[in-house]
Amino acid sequence: MVVPLHSLSQSAPPTPGMVTKLVYVKRCVIVTYICAVGRFIADDPFGAINDVFGGLFGTFLLREDPQLQSCFQCLHESPLGAMSEGGMACLLPYMLMAGLNGMFSSVRVYAILVQFGTLKPCSDRLGCYLPVWLCVSAAAQLLSVFLSWTVYKQMQQQVVSGVYMHPGEATASGPAPSRDSRSEGAAASSRGDPAMQTLNPWRTQAPFQPFQGAGHQMGENRP
Repeated sequence: MVVPLHSLSQSAPPTPGMVTKLVYVKRCVIVTYICAVGRFIADDPFGAINDVFGGLFGTFLLREDPQLQSCFQCLHESPLGAMSEGGMACLLPYMLMAGLNGMFSSVRVYAILVQFGTLKPCSDRLGCYLPVWLCVSAAAQLLSVFLSWTVYKQMQQQVVSGVYMHPGEATASGPAPSRDSRSEGAAASSRGDPAMQTLNPWRTQAPFQPFQGAGHQMGENRP
C-alpha cells in the first residue's frame, strides 16, 4: 500500500520513538553544516554548496525543534520560504537530498583512497583535510537517511492503522459497518422495509421490471 505524502504531512504529532530518531537526525544536520564550512575551507566550494542544501532541507524538516526553530524562521522569511512550509512533508525530499550527497561523497572518498592509498595525502595545506570532511559528511548524511527512513515507515504504519485520523473524524463518521450488516441492510431494503430504505446507505436499487408491452417486427405498421 502506498500512502500519499499529503496524508503524512497532515499527521498528528510524532510519537516518542519518532522524536528520539529525529533528535539524531538533527545532530546529523548540524554536522552537515559544519562539514559544509570545512569543505569550503578545503577548496571544495561545490561540495560545500551540496552540504548546505542538505542542511537546509533538514532545517525545514525539523522546523519545530527548539535549536533549529530560530534558523527555520529566518529561512522561512527569506525567498526560500516560498518553497515549503516545512515539517514532516519535507521528510522524503530531505532523504533524497541527503542520500545523494552521501553517495557522492562516498564515491569521492573511494577515489582518493584508490589514488593515494590514504585519507590524508598531505598536511601542508588545508585542502589536504578534504577527505576527512568527505568521510564525516557522507557518514552523517547516510545515517540521517537511515533514521529518516525508519521514521517514515512508522508514520506509514500509523496512517494505515488510523492513528493519524483528524480529531473528531472517528466519532463523526463512526466505525465502518461490517459485511454482515451491509448484507442484512440490503436484504431488508429488498423486502421493502421503508425504515431501512431511508437509513441504509447500501440499499439496493428497485427490482428489475421486464418489458411487458407487445412486440413488433421491423416494417410492421403500428396501430
